[in-house]
Amino acid sequence: MKRNEKLILIDADVVSHFLVGGYILTLPHIFPYPIRVLDQVYAELERFPNRKREVDNLLNLKLIGKMAFPESDVNIKKEFFRLRRNRGVGESACMAVARYRNNILASSNLRDIKDYCEAFKITYLTTMDFLCQALKSGKMSRIQCDEFISAVKAKRGKLPVERMDYFKCRDILIQ
Repeated sequence: MKRNEKLILIDADVVSHFLVGGYILTLPHIFPYPIRVLDQVYAELERFPNRKREVDNLLNLKLIGKMAFPESDVNIKKEFFRLRRNRGVGESACMAVARYRNNILASSNLRDIKDYCEAFKITYLTTMDFLCQALKSGKMSRIQCDEFISAVKAKRGKLPVERMDYFKCRDILIQ
C-alpha cells in the first residue's frame, strides 16, 4: 500500500450491519478504496464470536486488512484519548487516524461523528452510503438493498429507513 493511498477505516457498526444484512462479501467491492479494521475495532468484534469469525475470513481472503493503531504518532494518540472520553474505543481510534492520515471514516453513528468529520474535513461513509453506492454501481439491486435493511432492522440494527425508496442518497466527494 502506498503511503498516500486513501483507506476506509471501518467501525464495528458498519461491519455488523453487513454481516447481519448478509452482504459482507459485497462490502469490500463497493468503494474503490481498501478497507482496514483497526486493532481497537477488531477487539470490539471479538466479543461476538460469529462476527469475529466472519471478519477473520475476510482478513484471510485479503478482502479487508487489519491495521495496527499508530501508537508512535503522538497527535493521533492524543486525539484518540481526547475522543475516547465520550465515544467508543473503536470509533475514537478510527476518527483520530482518519483525521491525521487523511483517510475515510466508515461509521453509522452520525450523532458522534458528523460534526467532528465536518469540522476536520474528514470524508465519512455510513451503512446507507455503502448501500447507495452499491445500488448506483449495480453491485446490489434495490430489492437486495431492501432485504438488507429488513434483515438489519429485524436484528434491532439502527438504520434510518425501512426501504431504499425512502432514503435520499447524498453526493459524496472523496478527495
